[in-house]
Amino acid sequence: MRLGKKHFEIATRWIPSIATYGTAAGLALIYFTDWKAVCIYIPFYGDKFKN
Repeated sequence: MRLGKKHFEIATRWIPSIATYGTAAGLALIYFTDWKAVCIYIPFYGDKFKN
């Protein structure tokens, strides 16, 4: 199976959706696991670890 110009154009249309869902999944992972090493650098959310 050869990938051509048409397949590349179709794939580029999916990039914004993939980036959006990937970002949401990453933030959900950080939120639900309460990953302190990363969360302390998030503005406003990291303040809960100052105690």
